[in-house]
Amino acid sequence: MRKRIIWSDIKGNRLMAVTTWLFMAISAFMFALTCFLFVSLLGSVDTLMEKAQTPDFLQMHAGEISETELLRFAEENEQVRDYQVLNFLNLENSSITLNGHSLTDSTQDNGVCVQSGSFDYLLDLENKMIRLSDGEIYVPVCYRQEYDLTVGETVQIGANSFILAGFLRDSQMNSMMASSKRFLISESDYDKLKEAGSEEYLIEFLLKEGTDVNAFATKYTDAGLPSNGPAITKPLIRMMNALSDGLMILVILLVSIVLLLISMLCIRFTLLTQLEAERKEIGMLKAIGISKGDIRQFYNQKFLALSGLGAVTGFLLALVAKGTISAQIQELYGASENGLLEFLTAFAGVVLTEGILLFSVGKTLRRTEKLSAVEALTGQHWGQKNEKKHLLSPQHLIVVLIIGLGIFMMILPQNLLSTISSPQFVTYMGIGNGEIRLDIRQTDDIAGKTEQVTKLLSEDKQIERAVTLQTNSCRVVLSDGTYTNLQVEQGNHTTFPVTYAEGESPKEKNEIALSYLCADELGLCVGDRLHLSIEGAVQEYIVCGIYSDITNGGKTAKAAYLHGEGPLMWSIFYVSLKDGAVKDQWLSDYADILSDSGISVKAVDIQEYVADTYGQTIREIHIAAWVAIIAAAFVIFVVVILFTRLLVANDRCDISLRKAIGFTGKDIKELYLLGYLPVLLAGILTGILSGNLLGEKLAGLLLKTLGATGFHFLIDYKTVFGWIPVIVVITVFCAILLGLSEIKNIRAYECCMGKE
Repeated sequence: MRKRIIWSDIKGNRLMAVTTWLFMAISAFMFALTCFLFVSLLGSVDTLMEKAQTPDFLQMHAGEISETELLRFAEENEQVRDYQVLNFLNLENSSITLNGHSLTDSTQDNGVCVQSGSFDYLLDLENKMIRLSDGEIYVPVCYRQEYDLTVGETVQIGANSFILAGFLRDSQMNSMMASSKRFLISESDYDKLKEAGSEEYLIEFLLKEGTDVNAFATKYTDAGLPSNGPAITKPLIRMMNALSDGLMILVILLVSIVLLLISMLCIRFTLLTQLEAERKEIGMLKAIGISKGDIRQFYNQKFLALSGLGAVTGFLLALVAKGTISAQIQELYGASENGLLEFLTAFAGVVLTEGILLFSVGKTLRRTEKLSAVEALTGQHWGQKNEKKHLLSPQHLIVVLIIGLGIFMMILPQNLLSTISSPQFVTYMGIGNGEIRLDIRQTDDIAGKTEQVTKLLSEDKQIERAVTLQTNSCRVVLSDGTYTNLQVEQGNHTTFPVTYAEGESPKEKNEIALSYLCADELGLCVGDRLHLSIEGAVQEYIVCGIYSDITNGGKTAKAAYLHGEGPLMWSIFYVSLKDGAVKDQWLSDYADILSDSGISVKAVDIQEYVADTYGQTIREIHIAAWVAIIAAAFVIFVVVILFTRLLVANDRCDISLRKAIGFTGKDIKELYLLGYLPVLLAGILTGILSGNLLGEKLAGLLLKTLGATGFHFLIDYKTVFGWIPVIVVITVFCAILLGLSEIKNIRAYECCMGKE
């Protein structure tokens, strides 16, 4: 019997039921989708790294090596489970052509290698180890869409042609945030190409479970083993793999939270509207002896049914959408083996979401207990009694909050997009804000070649500013007397500064600045003292600043001067050209000059580097930003219609009276439109302030975990203060006009008949 009554009530209030179901379904969908994508991303990355057997510690090295010494170190170290040295032939990007596209403009270091024999395998799109024949080549999967490649095409490397046999997944270098990319060829083809590039070595170790990778890295350095290149650890590889898609999932999560808050307010609106319409019926039920508990249980059961329907709808929609949205993840990393965990996590997310919404419904329903049968039957509104009308009633404040939350939902991804796309974002990556960056890495005589390039830059009349920064490997003396390695970049850090969260760039000889993650790990703040051991001598430095850095694992330092010469790892040059200089031409000319001088330098336009590194992330956040704008506009539209209909229902007698004394429907609509102006302005102001201030804090919390601190939004003012408010104003006024359409059905005589 009760089920029939509930079903009859739902059919009699279709609009309210559909609205409630819709918001419950949307909330469930967003949280389920977030859970699906998050678990899928981590599962895909972990599955790829497990099947490829990613090394725990990798040292890249250019120059001569002694495999005997490396083997002795591996055999004598109990922490080593397996060890190998792989060859990597670094090629000039201009010598590689994919589908008619030269890689000249690529900011990646591209090269060829052969399949590994022990671990660190290169896998095909089924995550199986690749076996190929002479004349065939496998290309990194990240280039498939970028250059529109298909199997069977010709890949040109210098004078050699290869048949594209497939695409590879590289657990180390899959992400565009990894600066190198490996192409796979056969051993005989590798031998043919040896003279076409410079050979490097990947010295790799698999470590026993529970081994401290950082402590192992220190042991490796202390042993004086080859280290002419960056050292990479497995946690850093995992972070780089997950970061680009992880930012997009973060945006979806933040939008999901905002949508949940909006849904709570919207369902409250819907319920209040229904309670207002059924006020007399509730009073009659109370008058004939139906308990307040039974009345509340009736509504609870109805909303429980709608919640169940919304949960199922949202979950199924998330299941469908997950396949499309996670296509990029599966392209790069393969299918996750966490299918059951994905399902259970998404289900838990849906249950939690619906539980929060039902809790909110329960709190609202308690208002039915405060209204007596006499008050309901005589026309008292919920909780109003004889209160005076204020400029913004509690219901108006809810609309203000929903408009504000909607604008917050629009602004947050838009601000993230404009920040990551901005030229200044590089300063949060630990990169100076110059136009051009030149790197000398993994080559012989880095110090000598650094001097040559510095001299060339100082004599160039097209250059406005240029600095040379050299990175040395130093050892930090910890409080317990042990050591840990630290890469210290010395030179002038004031010309092209990075972003500092605290303090400033080092200027004096005894000053040093630390990256946020490094300072956090060492437990140091601005003003603290740090002891560095260089060539056996211990020197004291004062921490003068803490800056953002998400490169090189995020653990670096900067000094104006080092007391001693530790091992030189690499050199970097930042360049800013004078007005009138053509950047592309300058880069081309310098590539020829340095090549003629026998100096291998990687020269990149910094903005192109950011576009290549974060291009995928920027595209995904751009899509998320537009979806957020459309979703928020839709939610605001629905809520304002509901609220307007509630106002018209409550004011039906007043509207009838106005018509009776000569007001036209148009006059009455204008009064309502004017009444909405303070609500609309307050909502827009609330949304803009919260989106820019609170949104910045939320985004900063995530980036801080990656090493970017002192984060500030780089705002696109035209969008945030122009287009978004315009979209909201148009949406709100269209919704108001639609909600006020009921006024034409109200007759002047109704007030005389006591109708509402």
